[in-house]
Amino acid sequence: MDQKRPVYEDIKIDTAFRKISPRSIGFHVWRIQQDHVETLPKEQYGTFYDECAYVIYAASLAGTTCDKSTISREIKTAGATIERNIHFWLGANIPAERSKSAAYKIIELDLHLDHKTTQFRESQGNEGIRFLSYFKDDGILVHSSSDASSTPTDPRLYQISGTAPQRCVQQKTISWQCFNSGQVMILQTASIVFVWIGRSTGSVERIFGIRMGERLKQQHAIAELAIVDDGYEQSMSIARKEVWNGYLNLAKRFVKPMPLTPTVAERLLKLYHCDTVNGVFRVELVKTGALEQGDLYGRDSIYIVDYFPQAIWIWIGRSSHKQNRAEAMRHVRGYVIKKGYPAGTPVARVIDGLEPAEFVSLFPAWTSADINGNTVKGLSEKFDALTLIQRPRMAAKIQLMDDGSGDMTVYQIGIDEVKEIPNKYAKTFYSGNCYAVHYEVACSTENANGSLPNSIRNVVYLWCGLNAPPEHRTIGEAFLAELCEHLKKNVVQVRIAEGMEPPHFLQIFKGSLIVLNAQDPSLEQAGAVVNIRQYPTSFVLKVVGNATYTCKAVQVSSKTLYYPEDCYILKAPDNEVWIWCGQYSTGDSREMAKSIAGQLGEYSLVMEGNETDEFFNSVGEKFLKQLKKTTTAGNIITPAVQTNVAQTWDRAVIGLYRCQLLEDGKPTLRQIFGFSQQDLRPDSIFLLDVGSIVYVWIGEQTVVEERAQCWELARQLIATHPVQRDTAMPIAAVRQGEEPITFVGFFDSWDRKRFESCVLYENLRSEIEYPNGVGAGGRLPGAPIPVPRSSVRSDDGSGDDFDRYQKYPLDMLRGDAANLPASVNPTRKEIHLTHDDFVTVFSMTYHEFEELPKWKQVELKKQKKLF
Repeated sequence: MDQKRPVYEDIKIDTAFRKISPRSIGFHVWRIQQDHVETLPKEQYGTFYDECAYVIYAASLAGTTCDKSTISREIKTAGATIERNIHFWLGANIPAERSKSAAYKIIELDLHLDHKTTQFRESQGNEGIRFLSYFKDDGILVHSSSDASSTPTDPRLYQISGTAPQRCVQQKTISWQCFNSGQVMILQTASIVFVWIGRSTGSVERIFGIRMGERLKQQHAIAELAIVDDGYEQSMSIARKEVWNGYLNLAKRFVKPMPLTPTVAERLLKLYHCDTVNGVFRVELVKTGALEQGDLYGRDSIYIVDYFPQAIWIWIGRSSHKQNRAEAMRHVRGYVIKKGYPAGTPVARVIDGLEPAEFVSLFPAWTSADINGNTVKGLSEKFDALTLIQRPRMAAKIQLMDDGSGDMTVYQIGIDEVKEIPNKYAKTFYSGNCYAVHYEVACSTENANGSLPNSIRNVVYLWCGLNAPPEHRTIGEAFLAELCEHLKKNVVQVRIAEGMEPPHFLQIFKGSLIVLNAQDPSLEQAGAVVNIRQYPTSFVLKVVGNATYTCKAVQVSSKTLYYPEDCYILKAPDNEVWIWCGQYSTGDSREMAKSIAGQLGEYSLVMEGNETDEFFNSVGEKFLKQLKKTTTAGNIITPAVQTNVAQTWDRAVIGLYRCQLLEDGKPTLRQIFGFSQQDLRPDSIFLLDVGSIVYVWIGEQTVVEERAQCWELARQLIATHPVQRDTAMPIAAVRQGEEPITFVGFFDSWDRKRFESCVLYENLRSEIEYPNGVGAGGRLPGAPIPVPRSSVRSDDGSGDDFDRYQKYPLDMLRGDAANLPASVNPTRKEIHLTHDDFVTVFSMTYHEFEELPKWKQVELKKQKKLF
């Protein structure tokens, strides 16, 4: 019994919020003032002050994304579902009372929208992927103050951090202490905007830094923009150096190396059941590890899903009291404090039936239901592979590049040789081996203008059997790389493990692939190529799947349980071939069984319950006993349902990740929410995880070291995903401009010419420094421009590319050898000097130094205390 009316019912909703129609989509930003909210104009979206709090409301039709360019409009369609997301953003230096006001304002807006919203608490520097996606085009600019009037225009120092999108954050002080080689900095003075490029930054950060510098130059009518390279500050013109020294004295220059990211402890999902007893909010741990949708049980229940440090979610059952919805954010914040998690840990409230994609992606299978509890129907239609060429979205859904009618060559990998297998025997694989398959995409579906919608002509697969020795896999990977090199262009490389074959691989075998265990001693030849013309004397194959792109036949042992839903192919000791069809098997399964059995010779078909004496005499006692054991038991065990790729299509589980190599060579993966083709950049590697396969997209401008790591990156993503995945799932490498339709179809629209207009860092820089095409910029003639690097490595003993090495202060390199970082080779300290320090110490450039005889180099290093 309620003793008094809940407090939230007395809340008066702010006038600014009342203007928002609950049935409209759109994007709105308000700044929290003491007693009201101030509506911000569109041109101020993405600009924040670090002493303030903001409320952002993003509403879009279910399944679509929204950002700061979304135009508000009323949705009149009956039954259309609107996703409503409220974010409140807190600056790093916000006073406590402003933070409290923001929490109250959120409750007001949520009440106005009938509590049918997802709420996110965002703190400066810890913003979630959905929030960041709203500002992809121009990034986020954070000023250090409470408004424009409380801070002078110059001088200011900004630091650029993050990715997708970048954040440009004003620093409290102008000091060398703010600099590290992994960042781009902007020094804004009255006459010049300096963009300082850290040596370990990638081109994405560099381009954003220059764009932001141009924006600030224009905004404050500053005359000049200057680009300064880390370690090349002395290459600036005298006039520019004078201005720079007025704020950051080059004599006191100290740039820290890029900070190493702490290794994140293994993220673990934890589920807590919550309730309120005598006004006290209590949580009880109910599960650790993989979660299922069914764990969120009870329409009036409350759960906390802890996925620290990524996010903490509070889930509210749809029949739960409205007071619980209103107070959920307070409760989940209390949980974060009690756990001792950092104050900036992202928290979010979700309502049963309105779960956002980021939450759904924590569960292996999710049946979406609307707020009224009506389940959303899945796809059940059948697809004709031939039509997919013209419909990339459908091709992606079913993972077929074509109908499998192209030419195929199969190679068997041996220790000493790689041997082509004649077509007649090419459809039988042994699990003790690895095979390479080269498939030429059918070109029969060319458009009228002669261009093929598939921008690939070749797919090369490496299939590794479960019992194949590791050295076979290594040789197979090398052979695949060689094959791709030979084919040069229009090629996709896919690595698959036995049991995880993707639909297109099965389609090119027309669903007739046979996988044998290869336990017959006559087949084992110590790593040599197996004699595949000689089948084992007898075996049993289970037919898996019922269409050409889902079907294969796998050898099973006599201990395997036989199910009445399945078809089996038996090769008897007397060489007879039989197809045994379970009483509940489908016509499709039986047809597929016939096409496979045809490869083994003449066959006879028997139905369960109608077996002949001839059949039993031929197949022997073992099979007969096994049949009796399973069919007379009365309670038939149902086989585990195999997930069909076509059923795994769910926008919530499809993720695009950008890869970055850090200073120590370790890769980081950052997810891009609401991705589009625009997010793919030629200078980066991206992973597209679609649930059943991971695509590695390799940009044209990526460096060799990054390309070499692409397979490892995909494996890392699979291993660290919150939902437990099979680590042997297929991985495909796709090169920029050579994307198959099975990849392209995951993007809402695809423009083949998009990358031609992509701005590259070197071009952008040349335009700014030499607008007239001549050396008229503000740099000293002939001063080198360091190229962007995604990774800086330690000394490996080779002298190539001076700029690739980590840089340290001269005093540190001359100091005690015991205090040197592990990456420094004491006999080659000079490569860890910046360009400016090198020239100051040796009175020559590094390349001039390299041309000296070795004895002369050592003598100079000893003189300069660098040996």
